[in-house]
Amino acid sequence: MSFLAARSRSRGPTAPIRPLRHPSRGHGRVVTASDPAAAGVPTDISCRLLRNDAGVITEVDAAIVEVLGWRPEQMLGEPSTTFIHPEDQPSAVAAWFEMLGDAGATGVWRGRYRAADGSWRWVETANTNRLDDTDAPAVVSVMRRVAPDVAGVEEELRARKQLLSRLSDALPVGLFQIDLDHRITFTNDRLHAILGVPASATIEAQLAGVVAEDRGALDAAVTAVLADRPVDDVEVRFRAPDAECDPARVCLVSLRPLTDDVDAINGAIGVLSDVTDRVQLRRELEVRATTDSLTGCLNRAAILELLELLLERRSDDGGGVAAIFVDLDRFKDVNDRLGHAAGDSLLVESVRRLRGGLRSGDEVGRVGGDEFLVVCSAVSTPDEALEIAGRLAGELQAGVQVGGRALDLRASFGVAWSDRATSADRLIATADRAMYRAKLAGPGEVRLAV
Repeated sequence: MSFLAARSRSRGPTAPIRPLRHPSRGHGRVVTASDPAAAGVPTDISCRLLRNDAGVITEVDAAIVEVLGWRPEQMLGEPSTTFIHPEDQPSAVAAWFEMLGDAGATGVWRGRYRAADGSWRWVETANTNRLDDTDAPAVVSVMRRVAPDVAGVEEELRARKQLLSRLSDALPVGLFQIDLDHRITFTNDRLHAILGVPASATIEAQLAGVVAEDRGALDAAVTAVLADRPVDDVEVRFRAPDAECDPARVCLVSLRPLTDDVDAINGAIGVLSDVTDRVQLRRELEVRATTDSLTGCLNRAAILELLELLLERRSDDGGGVAAIFVDLDRFKDVNDRLGHAAGDSLLVESVRRLRGGLRSGDEVGRVGGDEFLVVCSAVSTPDEALEIAGRLAGELQAGVQVGGRALDLRASFGVAWSDRATSADRLIATADRAMYRAKLAGPGEVRLAV
């Protein structure tokens, strides 16, 4: 498998990382020293390799026998990733592509290569990009064995990073790490499981599934943390690319800045928690707390709370507030003759029809067995309130089939209106009295409180 192929299947990020402060999916390491000897690596045992831009070995000298035990012909034509330890391949691929991005650049990488005897040996390779050489384009690599004491340190680092990697994958939250350029340097498995997308190079690409309305909040959170301001519990919604019509996942994102050896901000680590089920449960509980279980309209407490709120805000909406008390006519007869199931069906149908006559922003609530309250804001005059009630009465007057029988659905309506400070209880009591006057006048009547 070439470096190009390895990059396409690598779970790790494409940018090199610092192993002590930034745990990585790969356990190889990019060494920043330009002179291998400066990193404490012995220079007496080394070999020279040429590779093409895909990482395939095209030439190797005889010293490879001393470094890895392979004969040169055994490595020719093989992709470098054939010999690199699987855990070190992500960092090797990242270092390779970083070096390829700059003609003439030399990148130094340290990791484990498979020796001819099957063991893994720590080596350091200095890769120089000579692909722009018109006569012999190649990546020139000088490989050296790492000294035993240095290898011991590398093994300890590898063990620590493996522990951090395994721990991060065991967590029930998604983890990601970014640098100052918003490039991703680490992700765990849970992050990709939540988002439903593979690893990406940047935070913008990785979190591209955030819904448009929440993008601003997420961008602001990233900007804040890179300015050394911790961010807690930003709620954002994500939708997988192939699930545009499905409900979005709801997640909480928290971010903390990361610093280098001199305490300068050099990136951030983020935690993404999937709280979709928790939010859904919260919404269901809110609905149950405010909704009549039979009819689906607001319950008594919720409609009274809404009326109080509208009365407090009446001046902001313009005009007054109307309370319309609705009492179904002859409902007890339906229960007595046809049973409570038929009565329940009649209540459900009544709410459906009342909703059909409501204006935008008006609400209906069930305040008793067969009693309903309609609240309307921005009602300019009592006559307008009476007109709304008349329209609702018309919606209810059509016949309805209940329990296989045709019934004449009617209700009495009492209307109260106010553009002054008053309480919800007082306005409802006024509408209730008007409703009783309507009921005395006959089925389907509407009366305005005077």
